[in-house]
Amino acid sequence: MTVGLSSLPTELICHILLFLTPKDLCRCAITCKTFWGAAQNSVHIQYKLELYAQGLNEADVIMMGADSTSVARKMCSLKNLASLWRSGFHVNTVFQDLVTSGEHFIGPQSVKCGTLWVWRMDSLLIRDCRNKIKLPHVWPEHDLFKQPRHPHGLVMHSIVVDPLQDLVVAISSPPLCNLDDTQQDHVVFWVDFWLASSQLPHPNSVRTSLECRHLCEFSVLNTYLVHIVGRPAICGDRIVVLYCTNHRTLCNTAFNMFIQVIDWRRGHVKIHALCEPGDRLHTNLHLIDKHTIIIINPKRHIVLYTLQGLDGSPRRRTTYLLPILKPSLDSSPESASTFPYYVVYASPSFHGAGAHPDLMPSYVPSPESQIMILEILPISWPVIMVIDMAMFSGKAIRSETPVEIPWSDWGPKYTWCFPHHPSHRISVFGSKMAYTLPRDRTPEPGQRVEALSPEDHFYVHIWDFNKRLIARSENTNDPDSPEVVIRKPGRIAQSCFDEDLTSNRPYIASVCAEAFSMHRFDRVFLEQDRLTLTRSPAGFIDIQVVLPVPMEVGFESERHREELL
Repeated sequence: MTVGLSSLPTELICHILLFLTPKDLCRCAITCKTFWGAAQNSVHIQYKLELYAQGLNEADVIMMGADSTSVARKMCSLKNLASLWRSGFHVNTVFQDLVTSGEHFIGPQSVKCGTLWVWRMDSLLIRDCRNKIKLPHVWPEHDLFKQPRHPHGLVMHSIVVDPLQDLVVAISSPPLCNLDDTQQDHVVFWVDFWLASSQLPHPNSVRTSLECRHLCEFSVLNTYLVHIVGRPAICGDRIVVLYCTNHRTLCNTAFNMFIQVIDWRRGHVKIHALCEPGDRLHTNLHLIDKHTIIIINPKRHIVLYTLQGLDGSPRRRTTYLLPILKPSLDSSPESASTFPYYVVYASPSFHGAGAHPDLMPSYVPSPESQIMILEILPISWPVIMVIDMAMFSGKAIRSETPVEIPWSDWGPKYTWCFPHHPSHRISVFGSKMAYTLPRDRTPEPGQRVEALSPEDHFYVHIWDFNKRLIARSENTNDPDSPEVVIRKPGRIAQSCFDEDLTSNRPYIASVCAEAFSMHRFDRVFLEQDRLTLTRSPAGFIDIQVVLPVPMEVGFESERHREELL
């Protein structure tokens, strides 16, 4: 009597499937309901797929199939990470420092790989938040910008630090360009590359200072304004700078958008025009990887470009239309056409040759497992839109002709929408977001939560949108996994959009048991295993790093379970 593979006991089918590579396992799972059910209901298969999705390569996975100890160790590590942000988690403070700012103006802080940096009027402050003994680095402005004196002076536009590559990128430009020859290009800004650890020119860059030039697209001589839009985006050895030009004549004003694609290691730079309306206040750039960028423009478009070839020539692929906005509640003609502000939150890039590989997180979520948050701030009824980054892969980046996709075709499938207040702080790492709210419980579906009070307290909520983790929590019974709370956003009764916003996609909600004081609270930053909170009392920056108390998953019990399979 012949016994087919699908007739075997489920436990034995799971054991066989675990020897496959993740790609073959996925192909096998879609061949019949038996294999699909076995893969969906096996916590070990799901964790194996999760390990692969978060950076484990094929060779490692094949070795894991033959080495139960390796499987157990990897799965134990991943389960420990998953348990950090369980419902009702507690935290311990592991780092606290009060840094003197000495200036009234403090720019926005940023954090990556446990390193915080902030621009302080005329100097750059870098603080390693993993080392209590090490003193902060302070760079005076004149040490960051080495360009020759411009007759109109220099404007510091942006500074970005990448601790993983030990890199500081400083951008400066003249305040305006007086063009006297439209047949020649002109310097519109300079980019300098420094070692973050020693304040020396970066040795891995062929040219430690680059001139980024621009050819005027008008034949009429006049004053030409160039505005850097946001911060430069870094992904490995590629830097993308977005800027708009403003050329005024007697008849009209023309705005145009451009990008400069920079290979900072080779010292190459190339200018490219974008088919986008120029608006420095309502346009955002996000670099998904070295070959894919997103532009969010004031026409309610999320535009996906791919950067082709060595020079990064942009090719417009897909345009995603956001919902239609309601007319302004203010009846004045000036405000009727006011655009909302869009703020983008996404994971930092971990691409490139790391000068400090010890700073690399143990698991880096794949782009398909990550989220991007779009904070939409109109005059009233703001919302946040959590976007599944899987939307920007596959057919979207291979479309040969530019296509427009209406909200109804992509919004319900790839987004979660929530009512929002600008006082609620946001941070993103991988598939998780940290969200500061005045209550210690997850809002009800569609509920709009009140603003944070400066004299009160707040709670840090961690929401996870990882589809595989949610499916595993819904379909498997794993006694070692922490209890999870699965919620759905529901319908937003009042929003800034003129279309119905109903989100039925599930997410995992958890909240920290401890309350934090709102006194001088500024920002929160989520990383793989920690939260960094900053406050800005007069003349100081108060930095607090907290770690969730782990719930240990036993290695021996996990190894024993693997051996039983």
